[in-house]
Parts: sequence; structure tokens; C-alpha cells
Amino acid sequence: MSVEKKRYEYKLTLGRGIDGKLIRKSFYSTKSKADARKKAEKYRLQYEMEHCVGGASCVREMKFEAWAVACLELYKKPFVTENTYSGTYLIPLENHLIPYFGQMNMDNIRPYHIQAYINQASQKYAPETVKKDYNVLSLIFQNAVDNQICTHNPIVKSIQLPKHEPVSGKRAYSQEQYDLIYSYAKNHRDGLAIMLLLETGISRSELLGLRWEDIDLEKQVIHINHGLVSYRSADEDKWVSAESGLKNKFRKRTVPIVEKSLLERLQLEPRKVELNGRLVETQQVIHSPQGKAYQPNNWVNRRYKPFMDELHAKYPEIPILSVHELRHTRATLWIAQGVEPYMAARLLGHSDLKMLTKVYDHTDPETLRRALLNRNHDGMGTNGQ
Repeated sequence: MSVEKKRYEYKLTLGRGIDGKLIRKSFYSTKSKADARKKAEKYRLQYEMEHCVGGASCVREMKFEAWAVACLELYKKPFVTENTYSGTYLIPLENHLIPYFGQMNMDNIRPYHIQAYINQASQKYAPETVKKDYNVLSLIFQNAVDNQICTHNPIVKSIQLPKHEPVSGKRAYSQEQYDLIYSYAKNHRDGLAIMLLLETGISRSELLGLRWEDIDLEKQVIHINHGLVSYRSADEDKWVSAESGLKNKFRKRTVPIVEKSLLERLQLEPRKVELNGRLVETQQVIHSPQGKAYQPNNWVNRRYKPFMDELHAKYPEIPILSVHELRHTRATLWIAQGVEPYMAARLLGHSDLKMLTKVYDHTDPETLRRALLNRNHDGMGTNGQ
């Protein structure tokens, strides 16, 4: 017996006809009500454009949501990757901008509305998030003016954006803390991921995209070729994960395995999982209990955070840092150990030395002092020979 899929309905009011009666139309979806609403708003835009040619009063009634959705689909979706479209444009629009501006008429939105939104958003979100929202607004209104949807652009120079926190706010573990965490990870069920992050400085995306075929135990190197990202599908109302190309050619790199304990852990790590009574090989080095790739946020919540909580409970003096701060820790310690900045940049997959400059900016004085003493000591030893 087949189960009939639930249908979600969204009712759209388009105005009144010449007889004075309301013009209404229903839209349906088997995915979600949000998907039905998307269909409705796309239809609304098409309807208003067809019935508004030469009509200034009609243009003034164009709703923000209707234009914004259509604008992004027309001017951005065909030209960027799906995950970029979702993360950079669609999510800010649906989660932040539509709830605030959605039913406002495009031509009624003024600079003070934009500033009011920026001020409110700054109380809830990081400066980088607010800037992303601002960029999406700028795109929407510039194209609205170009298409005569708006008679003016409310994105003006006087808009004040929140200041970014200085990079010095980023934290990093000291060498002593690093050694303690690494030692704790050696015998932990989720320790392999932590050891890889600490020793190689790879990102979360690169860690979860790592396959067994990328690891050459004989040559003791790791080839960074993939990055696993998650994005909300524009066609389906759900989050999906997918491997993607790395940001630039420098991110594709080979990193040596230096620590013997990491090499041994990789050699001993099981490459098969039991599913339905049989063993199945896994492609991913870091994988779910079913042998599948992790959705990045799920891995953080189910594996990384519990590891850090356990570590902190046993060693309260060890602060809990983010995955990205482990990468920052690796960069900091390489610099402190005398690794040349250019080499550190290549190991981390940076295209230039700008990011390494930021590492110097937050390194504490004692770490720098030890680095200088080590370099001076090495130099004196060389000169004395």
C-alpha cells in the first residue's frame, strides 16, 4: 500500500481584479511549505513584471522577498557553485534578510532601514556575518535599480558596518598544551582526527575530505586533494555534503607525516566497518559509524566537541578551542620553531604570506622570545664551528 506524500500549500494574494474581487492563487509542494512559498514568490515576480510595464505605482508595490529570490536566481545561481550560492547568498537571504525586509515594498526601503537592520544584526551576529548580509543587500538593490524595480538605491556610503575584531583575538595552544592534547588523543577513540589537525594544520573541510588513497604510509606523506563541504540544496530543502575543489591551487599540497605516533595510528586504524553483518570498506579516513562521510557540523557536534569536553574535564587548565584554532596553533608553533614563513604558508595551503603575518600578530611574547633564543642559539653554534 503506497503512502501518499503530504502536500504543503501556500496561498498568494495578487491584488484585486477590475471587478474588485481578490486575485488569489495556491501553490503546492511535497517538500516543505517554504518550497511552496518559493514557487509562489517566483510567480508573484513574474506576474507583477508582466502587469507593471510602464506602471510606476505597481513598481512601488514590488515586495522585497519576491524580487530578492528572483534576483539571486538570475544573477548569481548560474555563475557560482551550489555550495557558494547556498552559503554566501541563499542562507543570508532566507535566514536574515527576508524575515526583516520580506514584505516591505522595494521602493519604500530607505538607507535608515538598512542601517536599522545592520544595528540589530550586529547585536546577534559576528561582523563577518553582518558584512555578508550587507553584500547580499547591495547586490539585490543594485540590480533592482538597473531593472527599474527601485527608483533609488538605499545602499549608500553613510551606512556604518560593525568593525571586525582584530586577528589578535584568535587563540592558540602553547607547546606544552599542544603536547598534552596530542598525548591524550593518542589513545582516544576519536584521537586520529585531533592528531591529524594538530600535526598537519589541515582545515576541517580537508580533514573530512581525506581518503585512504590520499595517505602514502610508505613515503610517510599525506596528499591534500579534497575538501568536504556542506550546503543547503537549492532544489531540496535539506542540508547535503559534497566534496569540492579546494579554494586555490596552493591548497592542493603534500604534507609530511613527522610524528611516529601518527604514522602508527594510521597503520592500525580500521578501514572497514560492519554493516548488516558484513564488513564494508570505507573511503574516508574520518567517517561515521556507517562508514560514510560526515556532514561537517555533525562531526563537530558529535565528535570534536565531546572530545574537547572530556579533555577539559580531565585537564581544566586546557581551554577549549575551535577546529580552526587548532590550525592556527599549528601555524603559530611552526613559526616559533623556526620554520620559514614561506614554507609554513605552503604547508598550510596559503597562496601568500598574508595569513602568516596574522600569526605573528597574535603570538604571545614568551613564544616569540623562545623562538628568537632558539634561532640565536643555532646561529651561535654555527658560527662557533
